[in-house]
Amino acid sequence: MTHGAYETGLHAANWAITAGHQHVIIVGAGMAGLGAARQLLAHGVTTEIHEARERTGGRTTGIDVGGFTFDLGANWLQQYDDNLLARLAEQWELRVVPTDFGSEDCEGELRERLAAAPEHASVADVRDAWLHPAHRRPTSTGSSTRPSPSTPARHSTGSAPGTASNPASATATAGLSAATGYSSTAWRQGLPISLDTPVRDIRIDADGAVINEDVRADAVIVTVPLGPLRDITFTPALPEQHRTALTHLGAGRVEKIIMRLDRRFWTAPYFRIHGPASGSISEWLDATEADGTPTLVGLFAGPWLDDLWTGDDIAGRILSDVLRAGG
Repeated sequence: MTHGAYETGLHAANWAITAGHQHVIIVGAGMAGLGAARQLLAHGVTTEIHEARERTGGRTTGIDVGGFTFDLGANWLQQYDDNLLARLAEQWELRVVPTDFGSEDCEGELRERLAAAPEHASVADVRDAWLHPAHRRPTSTGSSTRPSPSTPARHSTGSAPGTASNPASATATAGLSAATGYSSTAWRQGLPISLDTPVRDIRIDADGAVINEDVRADAVIVTVPLGPLRDITFTPALPEQHRTALTHLGAGRVEKIIMRLDRRFWTAPYFRIHGPASGSISEWLDATEADGTPTLVGLFAGPWLDDLWTGDDIAGRILSDVLRAGG
């Protein structure tokens, strides 16, 4: 989750601070990199962020859909009460909208089932027994009779095009609402970021660290995802167990679709639609409150992605499935 990445950045920064480093380079301007930079700067450490893309945020970025900016990647402040990013959103007065993931106390039931499980049972065993097909309506397009286990969250909404924000107040100068969402400039405001600056190699020596053979610092904090990480040459090489792990680690595929519609034909704030194959599932949340326009945000995973995300009318086919499921 996004707040986990941010907190990991804080931990890395604390390592550098404790070690007494006075000049630190951060590779990557995603949430982990931004978190590390804020912590280092707060302790007086000279900090540089090198980002290969022409934007910040990593896997958090926004896109305009029907006059409103929606997050393409991370979208929610999960575990809101304990979420550090939620505290920052409150501090910067970013607009957040409560999200209803269902009325059943799924988290409470999950905890009860885990407590009652056999000693050597895994979380996956408990989950699979709970979500066995016997617990669900046996249909390929209808919604599940039991929502998935979830925890409280709030949805961070997008901003209108042309708005500006300030890290102290994050109030919009124009548009529909305060400039919010993970694409808000508040997350990166005031940080020393060099965009379009890929790091190709990192060398550690007795005097500290050198990137791209000519930029020196006391230490380097690397916050990039698995793909770009494999493209960086480290000298000396990473420990063997780390290199072995990198060859085995991967990421699953999840697709998001945002539908802006003329009318609101659904009633539930959250629902699921199961695909024809095992493991094919989509979750839908009502995002109408963002600006009053009927809006659905769908997350898709599983084998049916190869068929759904093929051809020209992806949105049309998916909307047809939603309409069928919604009656």
